[in-house]
Amino acid sequence: MLLLLLGCAQDNPFKADPEVQWEGGNAHPHIDIAGTESNGPGSFQFSDLDPGTAGIQDAVVLSFDKEIDPSTVTAASFEMVETEPGTGAVQFESISYYPEDGTAVLVGTFSDNTAYLLTVTAGSILDLGGNELDPNYNALYDGSPWDDRLIAFYCGSAEMRDITPPSVTGAFPNTGGGTNLLPHPRVFFTNGPMDVSQLTLDKFTLVRTSDSASVELELSFATGTEINVVPTSELSYGTRYTARLSAQLADSAGNYLDTNNDGLVWPNEPDVVWDFQYEDDSSTHATPPTLSEATLMPGNTSVHIEFEESLTGDDVVMDDATFIAANIQVTDDNGSIPIVFETGADPSAVNCLLQRYAEGTVTLFISCMVADEYGNLFDGNNNGLGGTPGEDDWLGVL
Repeated sequence: MLLLLLGCAQDNPFKADPEVQWEGGNAHPHIDIAGTESNGPGSFQFSDLDPGTAGIQDAVVLSFDKEIDPSTVTAASFEMVETEPGTGAVQFESISYYPEDGTAVLVGTFSDNTAYLLTVTAGSILDLGGNELDPNYNALYDGSPWDDRLIAFYCGSAEMRDITPPSVTGAFPNTGGGTNLLPHPRVFFTNGPMDVSQLTLDKFTLVRTSDSASVELELSFATGTEINVVPTSELSYGTRYTARLSAQLADSAGNYLDTNNDGLVWPNEPDVVWDFQYEDDSSTHATPPTLSEATLMPGNTSVHIEFEESLTGDDVVMDDATFIAANIQVTDDNGSIPIVFETGADPSAVNCLLQRYAEGTVTLFISCMVADEYGNLFDGNNNGLGGTPGEDDWLGVL
């Protein structure tokens, strides 16, 4: 009866929307919507549709965004187990696929106050073109566990299995100008708790950025929400360091770490990598330059740019050789404006002589490759760390 009612529906709420676009995975099929027959799309609670029969009679309903090969929608494609209290596997009584609306229906009998985990196993379900499901939307078939599609369900008061990947909320210290030579580099997590047994020193490294020389660390502590380490000896003034935490971590439920906070986990999920730097002492000159002021001069025929030392605001001497068209650009409503660079009187500044009159909105771009006399690259966001493309490039309207 369950299948007959669903299969004859004229307006199926689970029907896939072909206009939905995700990040790159459109060549592969996806499960657009999951739910239960009793409570509809997006609901993961089983409710009894046949009170006259023992147990909770309900069905899992899955909607696909592409036409699926019906021969692959079989019991071999699905694994369902109890997660609370956890007494074993669940066998579906029937599994049907309705190509007219791209819907699969998995009928079963469930128990009250019980939680379940459904796994649509990687590589099992194919579309008509032979493409596998791509749950992590990277347009690739990654195999298990990356392309296993996990869906949690429950009855009554049972608690659903945690299937949300943990993510990173912050990594510190992450700026320049530091003075504590025995810092505590640390990473904070959310959507855990993390599997603390994996938070070890073989997953956390610190190196001197300039030559990748390793810094010896001790584990200060690790919890479900944080890993915290400390160098075994003092770090150095005027020096930049790079910290790295491996992405190959999981939470206590076995969910892999989502380091870029996009809600998806890939086999090549990027490590958590960040820099910090110490302030100069009398023998070092490592603080990068930043923008002090940029002015469109009267007459709209030149732009005057002044630089200063990042964080401190102290005077800086710039490297004139880095004032080139690739590093400093001016545009207006008519496009790019050719520039002749004029330096001399003020070592911290440059005049950009515009080779035509600027009209409309005038925009200035300064690349992170602009440098001072010591080779320190431009710090566009003024956090004491320069030279990172995108992050330290500066763009503004004059």
